[in-house]
Amino acid sequence: MNWIRATTAITTIVSGIIAGVAPTQPALADWPVFDRDPARSGFAAGDTAISLANVRHLHRRWVATYDATADGAPILIANVPLSANSTSPVLYQETRLGTTYAVNAYSGEIVWKRTTQGVNITSSMPAADPSGQWIYAPGVDAHVRKYAAATGKEFRGNGFPLRITWSPEIEKDASALNVANGYLYAETSGYFGDAGQYDGHVVTLGLQSGHVHVVNALCNDIHHLIRTPGECAQTKAGIWARGGAVVDPDPSMAGRIYVSTGNGDFNANQGGHDYGDSVLAISANGSTLVDTFTPTNYQQLENGDVDLSSSAPVMLPKQPASNTPLMAVQGGKDGLLKLLNRKHLGGVGGELQDYNLNEGIFTAPAVWTDRDGTTWLFVGSASAVTALQLVTVNGRSTLQHVWTAQVGGTSPVVANGIVFAATSGAVNAFNARTGHEVWSSSQQSAGGSIGNVHWESPIVVRGWLYMSDENGNVTAYSL
Repeated sequence: MNWIRATTAITTIVSGIIAGVAPTQPALADWPVFDRDPARSGFAAGDTAISLANVRHLHRRWVATYDATADGAPILIANVPLSANSTSPVLYQETRLGTTYAVNAYSGEIVWKRTTQGVNITSSMPAADPSGQWIYAPGVDAHVRKYAAATGKEFRGNGFPLRITWSPEIEKDASALNVANGYLYAETSGYFGDAGQYDGHVVTLGLQSGHVHVVNALCNDIHHLIRTPGECAQTKAGIWARGGAVVDPDPSMAGRIYVSTGNGDFNANQGGHDYGDSVLAISANGSTLVDTFTPTNYQQLENGDVDLSSSAPVMLPKQPASNTPLMAVQGGKDGLLKLLNRKHLGGVGGELQDYNLNEGIFTAPAVWTDRDGTTWLFVGSASAVTALQLVTVNGRSTLQHVWTAQVGGTSPVVANGIVFAATSGAVNAFNARTGHEVWSSSQQSAGGSIGNVHWESPIVVRGWLYMSDENGNVTAYSL
């Protein structure tokens, strides 16, 4: 493991925060994609640096400022060779204006940045190649680009830059990119107000072959990027949840991915090719639609602008005692959490359970298995963070409420029995079992408040916490 030693006293760190002498820092583990793993669990498995005993010692280390708001979460590569003799952990994050930033995770220094040009915005997030040598970055120019992690030098060829839309003025790169099993996944939605005749779709690139596959949520019988709005008579069904494409972690599912779609026509149950307000299961190479789920009230969702795609499917760990051992949870604007069977999503209806959260879900829930083998689900909403357990009795599995913290939270993450969730002004930490608040960045000892948040959410890596906000800042906290 590499170590980085800071030997000089730091009196001002980026934003003018007095920090004293920087401690010796061990290299961090990676956080290579949104919510840490391709299944979007939000769980920092094996990371025990922050504990219930020491979490109160988290305090602000530095603040870095971008050229615009980064409306998401950063990713992190632990050992990036920034010089011939040393490596450092580096954060990577995308701003709404399409600028990719690389930031030294220990100092807040901007290592490099790359800017794209376009007429609109993005709320997507980068993904790291498993080698740690490359970053796949969204932009506002209808493409995903490949940059060297250390220098930001762009690689061209073998499918890059990857075009993901022919209509960037009406189709938005909204969700986080994902990388798994040798594939890169990107998705599109519309912009606020649903203007124009856009079509939500998934673009999959084989990283070795350079081959591209497209699955359109509407006009699913068209297997390429729609070049002109009139090529598909339908519109919308955007894919805009924070998690985007979620990869099934169970080996028996052959790496299939799942996305949720928003408001749009649904007629697949009548021989059509439109999948508005649905969960789509797609083969790992992105070529084939293999299974679907659509709520029975799909027309009501469409008529009321109650998108199913405000949240992405959540993969639950295998439950050997259940009659449906492989399950997923799908939330939406209607506040319902639908428990689904991943082996058979159910077509129209067929969910195992509806759990009413009584508040729209616009976040990526986090999943945690405690030391007793119990599976927990943590859901952030505008006014609360809610903890549920998956309980199996006589082979039937259901979600059951455990606790609610009456403070809003964007997409939460879990590390060593602690739930971290952000709201405007603060990142808060809760005991995962009890919901008791154990730390808040708004405390004076922690360094003060952050700005407002929209879809921004924290990451937690080996004793450090990173959080961006609507002021265009990213703030680092450490023990």
